[in-house]
Amino acid sequence: MAKRRVRALQVSVICGLMALQFPAFSNEENTQQSVSEVQAVAPVTPTESLVKITQSLPTDVKPIFSTQLAKLYADRQMQLLWQDETAISQFQQQLAELSLAGVQPQFGEWLAILENNQLNELGRDVILSDAMLGYLQYLSSIEASGQYWLYTNRPYKIIAPTTAQMKPWIDAVESNNLSSWVKSQAPNHPMYLPMRKEMLKLLAMPEDNLEIVGTKTLKPGQSSDDVVILRQILQREGLLEGGNVTEEVAPPETMAQVAELAVEQTVEPTEPSDAPASTVSKVYDQELVDAVKKFQLQYGLEADGVVGKGTRVWLNMQPKQKAGLMALNIQRLRIIPASSGTGILVNIPGYSLDFYLNDEVILDSKVIVGRADRKTPIMSSALNNVVINPPWSVPTSMARKDIAPKGKQDPSYFSRKGYTVYSGWGADSYEINPYAIDWDNITPANFPYRIRQAPGPTNSLGRYKFNMPSSDAIYLHDTPNHSLFNRNARAISSGCVRVNKASELASILLGDAGWEQKRIDGALKEGSTRYVNIPDRIPVFLYYQTAWVDKDQQPQYRADIYQYDNSIDNADKYLPMLKKILH
Repeated sequence: MAKRRVRALQVSVICGLMALQFPAFSNEENTQQSVSEVQAVAPVTPTESLVKITQSLPTDVKPIFSTQLAKLYADRQMQLLWQDETAISQFQQQLAELSLAGVQPQFGEWLAILENNQLNELGRDVILSDAMLGYLQYLSSIEASGQYWLYTNRPYKIIAPTTAQMKPWIDAVESNNLSSWVKSQAPNHPMYLPMRKEMLKLLAMPEDNLEIVGTKTLKPGQSSDDVVILRQILQREGLLEGGNVTEEVAPPETMAQVAELAVEQTVEPTEPSDAPASTVSKVYDQELVDAVKKFQLQYGLEADGVVGKGTRVWLNMQPKQKAGLMALNIQRLRIIPASSGTGILVNIPGYSLDFYLNDEVILDSKVIVGRADRKTPIMSSALNNVVINPPWSVPTSMARKDIAPKGKQDPSYFSRKGYTVYSGWGADSYEINPYAIDWDNITPANFPYRIRQAPGPTNSLGRYKFNMPSSDAIYLHDTPNHSLFNRNARAISSGCVRVNKASELASILLGDAGWEQKRIDGALKEGSTRYVNIPDRIPVFLYYQTAWVDKDQQPQYRADIYQYDNSIDNADKYLPMLKKILH
């Protein structure tokens, strides 16, 4: 009996030692069971994925891209895609910037859903992914479609991105590089960060609803109730440090008395006062005038210190509206060249041209652009030749709308303006005497003739024309009437761009073609038309930017001459939320 116990003990010890040395032997049965369980777990189907996605969201929340999300999460066995909080924060910042621009209100809707405390972990992940799919469509299409999407108050149509467009995002998730990738999707432009800083500054300003209600022009030295509000607005804008608090003074009777008061009543600047309006000076003094001039320069106005209608409109614009303008123009950076290199940039509402050579501005000029009913298009092209002493073949629309009515009233108009009338546009067309035209049966709608203006000092194109391929027949040119450049608002052409410094531009371009100034002057004097090809085509970009930060870090705003900025109204309902998100 004892021997059997000893033998049993020996067997037990041996088995125990084998189990320690070869655990797989001892767990073979359990291992086989685990393998069976793994084999029993089938892949998640898109249908099952959609059910899980739906269950993770509040009943009133429906993803935009349900089909794509169902497949995306099924392929990943419902694993979360957004586990990097830094990436999430960066993504929400970019969504908020885009939402503030008002280009597509759905981005505001996604952010609003993400603010919902009822979202569970999967639900939050799904909404972030839904928003990313919408963002990927935007990013992938903005270069080709930006000239339409960023210049209208009608939101573009949302469609699902392609698999190829989704790949960079998925690759970033799988390589654990999501934060860096998301950060890289912000506008890649040197203006971006300064403009963003200004946008945040505007959002942080109080909503004081300050408004100058008077409609009369306010001139230096005058007294007005509006001066109190004007002072507060300028302080808010950072253009005036403190108010000059004095006893109220009766309006002076003469400008001489006003000037004396402006000198005599100067006191040390103080912090903005909460005192009743009756204790604050209502005199439009020199300190205020200087601040208004600075304000006018920032808004493209004549810096005369006179508060007229144009200045008053900008003074009354609330900071939140200007924040929206800055946000919209931040998105426009996506289609404006980030590096100028060598090329010509024309800001249409800025009425400005900059010619860059190796990233340095070698020429800047005022320009005249198309009026509201004949807009200068947003476009890119390249200058290919310069025409010296160009003739002008008047476009049909202009011939009918502008010239025919004047010629009908007085046929001598054609000869006085240097116009020749031809029977048509064909090669076999012949010259027509304007007095021989049966004007009684001619209307602007049926005017069949071609009009050509001969080269010369009064030619509408001036002395130079700068050709570039354009489906709209748009080009740069000189003008015989340079006094028009003294105007502040210069949206007065029929679509083409008139250049104030056309002679300087021509000298640069013709110099590259081997023309010395003496030769250019000789050609101008001789008067015949010369076509000179440019050896290296110069890129030209006509863009539309109404808000930016200049090289001196000063905000700049320009009038929306074509009513392209109206999309910012789409962001009003999301503004309180966006203020909380953006930082």
